[in-house]
Amino acid sequence: MKLVHASDIRLGAGFCGLKLAGDKIRAGLKSALIRIVDYALNEKADLVIFSGNLFDNHEVSKNLQDFAAGQLRRLSPIPVIVLPGNRDSIADTSFWRTWEGIRQPSNIYLLSDKKKPYIKIPALDCTVYGLPQSGQEDGGISRKRLGPLQSSKFHIAIICGNMADLGGGDTAAEMLGQYDYVALGGQSAFLDLSCPHYRAAFCGAPEQLGFEDCNAGNLALIQIDGPKKAVVSRVPFGKFEWKQVEFQAKEIANNDDLLLKIREMAGPDVFLRVKLTGLALFESALDLQMVQNTMQDEFAYLDIIDEMIVFPEDVSEVKASEKTILGQYLRLISKKLKESDESEKAHLEKSIRIGYSLLSGREPW
Repeated sequence: MKLVHASDIRLGAGFCGLKLAGDKIRAGLKSALIRIVDYALNEKADLVIFSGNLFDNHEVSKNLQDFAAGQLRRLSPIPVIVLPGNRDSIADTSFWRTWEGIRQPSNIYLLSDKKKPYIKIPALDCTVYGLPQSGQEDGGISRKRLGPLQSSKFHIAIICGNMADLGGGDTAAEMLGQYDYVALGGQSAFLDLSCPHYRAAFCGAPEQLGFEDCNAGNLALIQIDGPKKAVVSRVPFGKFEWKQVEFQAKEIANNDDLLLKIREMAGPDVFLRVKLTGLALFESALDLQMVQNTMQDEFAYLDIIDEMIVFPEDVSEVKASEKTILGQYLRLISKKLKESDESEKAHLEKSIRIGYSLLSGREPW
């Protein structure tokens, strides 16, 4: 039996602070579901499991519900098992309770009944067990709560949570060991926890959704050749690339130099954060807003963070003779800058740049 295991797609998620890139991410997550379905069809999977957080919350628009159901129905007659997770829990106000995706005839099965936490699939001689999240503190997952093993050849458990929910140690091993495979969800990183006593894995999220969201962008492909004979394979899957780079101001000669460095990393699925640090070189005449406006359409998201120091603590570091007008200007503005509050600082820094350019015989940028 071949099983495709996915989780934490988070359809409909909001992404504050990413400007219009949030729309691109939401579209990318819908694309990820389409590609998961395509992948399962190409692999001729016998079963597809979503181990939590198919949606980002339990208030999902009708259009998004219909989109997800339409994609999962493309897998028919392959059975699809969906477990509500900690984000899209099956609370009293949840859309799951009226979701038309599971209306018959359908190949989609929702693990939503705590009194009967399993679904039998006769065609595969398989039973799938799972407890939905309700949005309340459910306590640990136990063998008792998942119910006794049913009369099937294969037994698969789905759990959205963490290993602590299982009790840990020998208790967890004893519980997990009764299943041929345990599909874990609720975290974005892939993690294969398989050992001689059981086979279990977090497949992780199919896409990375933040700069700190490392080790995401995977599915899991499970081959079960007999009872207790499951092989877990990680399937690299994500398209999004999240990159963070830092440049010292002394490394950037001018605007064209910065444009060239950034363009080398461009791509429609690239989310890039560039941080500029160190002592700003006035002679480079950097216009970061111009660079941002020029390059932002070549990325899914681009953020240029200016953390450069516009004036050194020691004015002697500035290469301008004290006898020149430029040197006197720099010393005067340096004194004002040290005495300024935060509201004045930005204006003074701009004055330094413009004044330096004018007194150096350049056009202000």
